[in-house]
Amino acid sequence: MRRLLFSLSLLAIAGTPAARAADHRFELRTGVPVILVEEHGLPIVHVSLHFSGGPAFDPPGKEGLTALTNRMLMRGTAKRGRAELEEAIESLGTELYTGTQTYATSLAGTVLRRNLEPFLALVGEVLTEPSFPEGEVEKVKREMAAELEAARDDDGTLAAIWFRKLVYPGHPYGHITLGSARSLEGLTRQDVAAHYARFYTRENVIVGISGAVKREEMQQLLDTHLAGLPTGAAADWNAIPKVRKPEKRRVVLVDKGDRSQVQLLIGHPALPADDPDAYAIQLATTAFGGTFTARLMEEVRVKRGWSYGAYARLGAERVAGYYTLSAAPAQTYADQTLDLMLNEYRKFIAEGLTDEEIEFARGYLVNSFAFSIETPSQRVGRLVQARLLGRPDDYVDTFVQRIKALTTDEVRDAVRRHLDADNLVVVMVCTAPPLRDKIAAIEGVAGVTLRPYTEE
Repeated sequence: MRRLLFSLSLLAIAGTPAARAADHRFELRTGVPVILVEEHGLPIVHVSLHFSGGPAFDPPGKEGLTALTNRMLMRGTAKRGRAELEEAIESLGTELYTGTQTYATSLAGTVLRRNLEPFLALVGEVLTEPSFPEGEVEKVKREMAAELEAARDDDGTLAAIWFRKLVYPGHPYGHITLGSARSLEGLTRQDVAAHYARFYTRENVIVGISGAVKREEMQQLLDTHLAGLPTGAAADWNAIPKVRKPEKRRVVLVDKGDRSQVQLLIGHPALPADDPDAYAIQLATTAFGGTFTARLMEEVRVKRGWSYGAYARLGAERVAGYYTLSAAPAQTYADQTLDLMLNEYRKFIAEGLTDEEIEFARGYLVNSFAFSIETPSQRVGRLVQARLLGRPDDYVDTFVQRIKALTTDEVRDAVRRHLDADNLVVVMVCTAPPLRDKIAAIEGVAGVTLRPYTEE
């Protein structure tokens, strides 16, 4: 099965632009929006359904409920148990995947054209008739708890968990999709059923389709097989509270014994994905730490050899994104690397990038963007993501134009207005005791706290 799907993916990439029809954006009879990109070179269709929301809407104390609910969709329906459902999907030569992002949940699969109708019938059954068996709820909770335990063993993942918690303290964005062992333990089948009823509605879904199918047929099939989606309220992003900015520079050392390498993350909350200045910040970030020849990489790796890589990133979220600098230096150079990166970040904001740096990054973004929408499924993914993040409907089509139109002064001005080198959090997964005093001695560090890596 995996070989078949891999082969289908390779064939999809091989499809020629000449065989591709124009985009179609339309609504079903129920008002559900659909984005379709036709590609008739190969007899395959990729189907994805996305529901706005995500872990930010987990009730307090029930973190992980969104991910649990989405996974439970594949554990049985009113007509079939888990094994029977899996067998029905397998018989069509495909798989059906669930996914949980920070701003949405998804259900997706790739299927041969001749099996599209029975596949959509199964998708409709999964979405409109889930049974949420009690025993399966407990199994999925145990699987998620095991994944959480495994995450602590991976230093990079552990650093990301702590960073999110510290950048969004006490905020709905502050937990990862899996929640915590404590919150998972208290989740019930009733919680799952209530969460499903709230978010899996016509008002909350967007459908993405790419492949060998025409609009008229796709509309008829979706109208038929998604007719059972219930009505309800759309996810209310205005109900998510604003994010509190950090004060001063505070460092948390996540203590893990016998580390030869440190996972280092520096950052703070940033502008939401739909902010018009996001284009300028993305361009600036590419110049500062987004390529192998960017300034941050040059200072940390090329000149000093303290870390294999050093990067900057603007994280996209609905209410407030985040800005990060990252590196993985040897424990021996951890304090020096942190000091250098903090100084480079301050210089990046206060003094600005050179015109040459901005122009190089502009060329890189403009030339590389085409590769992110090269295949029909990639283009659909980008278009759907823009809608889910609240970006303009023309975001994908005008991205290159907007990047080209930015002046160097506009880029530097956006950096000064949105980024902050003085009020941020630092997470270091490391062997903490030998580093504590060295980190505390760095100019501008207001406090250093040690936390055990096993702490939730």
